[in-house]
Amino acid sequence: MMIDLESPFFGKATEAITTVKTFLYGIFLFLDIDVNIVKILAILMAVDTVLGIFKAIRLREKISFKKLIWGMVTKTSVLIVPMILALVAKALSFDFTWFVNAVLNILVLAEAFSSISNIISIKEGKQVENQDFITKLLHGVRKGLSNLINKLFKVINPEEKQ
Repeated sequence: MMIDLESPFFGKATEAITTVKTFLYGIFLFLDIDVNIVKILAILMAVDTVLGIFKAIRLREKISFKKLIWGMVTKTSVLIVPMILALVAKALSFDFTWFVNAVLNILVLAEAFSSISNIISIKEGKQVENQDFITKLLHGVRKGLSNLINKLFKVINPEEKQ
């Protein structure tokens, strides 16, 4: 069976992908997010996912479509965190560019660490403990935003006890 790349399906799929990419680039430009870091992060997330599949095969673990989809959903949802931070910064007229870039860099490091852990697991044929830096980062970001909001409330209403 020959795949017809000139078919209307592939034309519409290519158009949809181009539209999504253009939309995402527009968001990143509006929010002053470094697109190159996001590209690197997306590539590392894909590599980590593939390595995770190879690791599961090597360790004779059950591979389920549901687990794969949830893994991809959680990885994709993590990409939303820098966008939320950038939106907050824009709304408050703060310059959070350094913080957003720091979060993206930490996400890149966490994905690299996870990929390396998967490679070691594949090589040694046993599970290697993988630190969950992403969850630590998310808790840190949440705490930082909470502290910021509390400081804003102190400015608005200094008599109120926090």
